[in-house]
Amino acid sequence: MSLVRPIAAVGAAAATVLILATGCGASADVAAEVAGVEYTVDDLDDYLATSDPDNSARAPREAAALWLSDWVFFSAVELELAERGMAVSNGHEARAVAEMTQADPAFIPGAGGGDVAVHQRAIVLAALEWAEREVPGAPGTGPLRHLCSRHILVASQAEADAVAALLDAGEEFGFLAIELSLDPGSGSLGGDLGCVVEGSFVAPFEAAAYTAEPGAVVVAESQFGFHVIEVISSGPATPENHPQLDAEQLDFMAENAELAAAERAQTAVQDERQQLLIELQENVLESYAPRVRIDERYGYWDPEQFRVVLEPLG
Repeated sequence: MSLVRPIAAVGAAAATVLILATGCGASADVAAEVAGVEYTVDDLDDYLATSDPDNSARAPREAAALWLSDWVFFSAVELELAERGMAVSNGHEARAVAEMTQADPAFIPGAGGGDVAVHQRAIVLAALEWAEREVPGAPGTGPLRHLCSRHILVASQAEADAVAALLDAGEEFGFLAIELSLDPGSGSLGGDLGCVVEGSFVAPFEAAAYTAEPGAVVVAESQFGFHVIEVISSGPATPENHPQLDAEQLDFMAENAELAAAERAQTAVQDERQQLLIELQENVLESYAPRVRIDERYGYWDPEQFRVVLEPLG
């Protein structure tokens, strides 16, 4: 089932928003219901009222269908969050008001549907808080390694073997790189790739380079071709691992490695949280689609698309 409304991407100024209407009384005319939660015709009319006395729904069917589709979705998300122990609280509402007022100083929470806009944003904030609770921040992993190397990029294994044979025969690496390398950037510098933090190169390149001893020449194949790599030094930024570098260079590399490790750990956490939100949404679409009822004045429920359509299905 496709994802129709990514929870993590919902903005504070979304045009369609949510009211959860409960306890409306047995005589209330129900426009929509999801898993026992009802939204009344009166509430819909209050938000989408028109001056057309001949329109029994008092709202254009297209607008009502769109509105009710979003109402069902966000109602289902709130219900699912509650099942998982995360209630939409007054604190979420207060944060939503603060965010939306900061984004638009003219925003008035209680005017023109502003209260429901606040509630929609509060549901999003609750979902994000739930994901943060489920996937806490990553612990420190320590600094990453650095690789100091140079390479010659060629098109085939046979060419790589020929370059390696020339190096074994005493040819100078830098001259061969200038003459033969298909990488114009490093080739013009004699193949020099500098000293870069772990993760900067493609995986096959690094797998070969980090397992080689300093001074060794190894060959790795990647999507770019065949790399003939000379490993100058590798490992954490210490004098023992990189004796050719001075203290200032090592300090800079060490700081860079720590920052890179922290950023990558945080990126991994964010990716995991995002995936969790996608899975939450997929569960909502699957679990709640059969539990929706729509007054036919406003359209017909399509569980496959998880939205209200204007024409009868089938």
